[in-house]
Amino acid sequence: MILYLVMVLPWYIAVQKRNPTFYRLFFLEHNLERFATNRYQHHQPFWYYVAVLLIGLMPWTIIAIRALVDSIEVSIAEWKVRHNPQRYLGHTRAGDAFPEFLVLWALFPIVFFSFSGSKLPGYILPSIPPLTILTADYLNRSRRQGLPQWLTWAHAATCGLLVFVLALAPQHMKYETLVPSTQWLLIAGAAALAFGVVVFLTIRRWGISQVCNVTLLPVLATLVFLLGFYGKELDMNYSARPLAREIQRQAPDVKLVATDIKRDMDYGLAFYRDEPMIHYGTDGVPNAEHILVIRASEASDLDRWLAGRVYKPLFLYESQGIEVYRVYAKP
Repeated sequence: MILYLVMVLPWYIAVQKRNPTFYRLFFLEHNLERFATNRYQHHQPFWYYVAVLLIGLMPWTIIAIRALVDSIEVSIAEWKVRHNPQRYLGHTRAGDAFPEFLVLWALFPIVFFSFSGSKLPGYILPSIPPLTILTADYLNRSRRQGLPQWLTWAHAATCGLLVFVLALAPQHMKYETLVPSTQWLLIAGAAALAFGVVVFLTIRRWGISQVCNVTLLPVLATLVFLLGFYGKELDMNYSARPLAREIQRQAPDVKLVATDIKRDMDYGLAFYRDEPMIHYGTDGVPNAEHILVIRASEASDLDRWLAGRVYKPLFLYESQGIEVYRVYAKP
């Protein structure tokens, strides 16, 4: 703990001296208050991180969970041997605490943040590296006897499920429907079945030595499919880059931008324009000429915000339901 404080305290002290509000904003609001309350509207059910973990480990989910369960069993046995060595004679890893360390590392963020009043997927990212190491260790220890057939089937099915879902993702982005056309369901189903069979047969024929290589196939295939053929749709639906580019094209002489949009788009727009955004609710309406970016559903608020001001629509960013206006300087 002393070494940790020696390493990090100088940085925190320097930031506090430069930014007097740092302690209140960072520690009290964005750590303690974010954990204890739902101030930032990120409330999720207690089991939320179980779902996040299952999705975040794809397509390795089944093997990773099996590795975690196996490592918990090993950790319990190795904890016992330190109290009664006779129970564990002959084990090749007797008394090794490394699996316990990895298990605690993996489980602590999940359990801890499950009690948080505010939950975001990235909070449990620290759990992914130890789970990856445990998975690799499990595969290494299983290389002689191979994977159980049920685990091979389950892993192949998970790879197929990944392909099936991501093959249908562009249809949802383009048509905003939860039930794609029959044609695309058949295409996605056939692709999922093909990759699942390839994964299963490869592992069954060549064993654990080819698990990593064959699991890369569906991952690379879906990346090529999504980014190579539908990269533009992904950009338009989830990125602020095209929006920032279009604002720059239509109003290159206007530097100020005010927003009332989703936070991820707000941050993205600030990133691509390399300048902070203005928000009417907290910063007020600037007197200078500026660009206003709002949700299309909230266009009715314009008369309230801009009473007596001259403004005109620039364009509709339809893929994300956003309208952009040019607001002229106050007389």
